[in-house]
Amino acid sequence: MDLLREIRENLAAGIRGARKLQSLPAEYPAWTICTPEEYGVAVPYRNEAPFTETFASCEIRAADIRIDETGPGRYLFLSSADRTLRYEFSSVCAEFADPGEDGSKRRMLTEEPLRWWEGWRELLGNAISDKEPYSVIAEMMVLDSLLSRHAHVTWAAAYGGSHDIEGPDESYEVKSTLRKYESNVTISSHHQLGRDRKNSLTLYFCRMEKSVHGVSINDMAGQLVRDGYQRDLLERQLEHMGYKPGTSGRDRRYKCLEKRKYSVDDSFPQITAASFRNGEMPKGITKIEYTVDLDGLDYSAW
Repeated sequence: MDLLREIRENLAAGIRGARKLQSLPAEYPAWTICTPEEYGVAVPYRNEAPFTETFASCEIRAADIRIDETGPGRYLFLSSADRTLRYEFSSVCAEFADPGEDGSKRRMLTEEPLRWWEGWRELLGNAISDKEPYSVIAEMMVLDSLLSRHAHVTWAAAYGGSHDIEGPDESYEVKSTLRKYESNVTISSHHQLGRDRKNSLTLYFCRMEKSVHGVSINDMAGQLVRDGYQRDLLERQLEHMGYKPGTSGRDRRYKCLEKRKYSVDDSFPQITAASFRNGEMPKGITKIEYTVDLDGLDYSAW
């Protein structure tokens, strides 16, 4: 039986646990694994460092898995939770498990798993996450700044809140860019700057630049914890945004070239329900996205 067919049959059977792939040479073993939450293929992995990446509906991670009675071992595990794509995902699993001639593909996979992941990510045309690392870093910078003045602020963006950060009496929206000379920001809905709120609203703007002398998500996570933010809560929020421990994006460094703060009041340009007749959105319109040029508007540095 060839490798792809064996993987497809194993995953289709859905038998819980690990099944060794018999079509592979003994010196390059791999197993199909099925659990109630996910399914996929695992190969032996010697690196103890954390490693996690995601693409499309798939995840690749270093994990300690109990394959047999010898106890947990270290494996590189390619998995998916989407069972509707089992047939297509099996092809990716076959490429993952295939050792290649003289084991060259297996060595590349286990020595440079990020290189393997980036190749498949490019092929599938999938972004690493909804937010780029620099955008997450900017929000974490603002959150850290607010912590010194407001003990009870919440990073609402991690769970898709209307505003990025929420406090007891004020909401905060964070916009960031890598463009050096433009100050345009995209407002993703008419609710984002809406006046139908009890809290006042402040917009923070960060001009970022990739730099080895900058800070990473991991750096900001450490800073936030030192300043009193709950570590477990922060890790859950980062994971929800696609940045689990070991994700390469957590190590990318950026510095902030410019920091602006705007009060979103009646003079700030915005489109809300109040912009329309009778203070109501036109019938059939469910969402409005628009761009605001911040240059020329009053702001303060922070």
